[in-house]
Amino acid sequence: MAHVESAHLVELALSNATPTDADAEALRHIDDCARCREELAMLTRLVTAARTAETVDLPAPPPEDVWLRITREVSREAGTPSPPHHPWHDAGPGS
Repeated sequence: MAHVESAHLVELALSNATPTDADAEALRHIDDCARCREELAMLTRLVTAARTAETVDLPAPPPEDVWLRITREVSREAGTPSPPHHPWHDAGPGS
C-alpha cells in the first residue's frame, strides 16, 4: 500500500467520523510505516493542543504605547510623518 494521504491522516487525528474500511486499511499501513505513524502522531498532538487551548493561552496584544513607538520607528525609517505625540499617552498608571 502507498503511504496514507495527508488528508486521511488529518481525519484519523480528528477522529470525528465513524471508522470505515479505508480507515482500517490505513491503520494497518500505519502500524508498519514509521513515516505515516510519525505524521499521525504529530497531527494527533496538534489536534489535542488545539482542542485544549484556552483563551488565556493566546498571546495578548501589546499595549497601545508599544504600538505607537513601533509606528513612530517604522515611520522614521520610511521617511513618512509620525503620528501625533500626545503626552497623556506616556503618563499611564505607574508612570
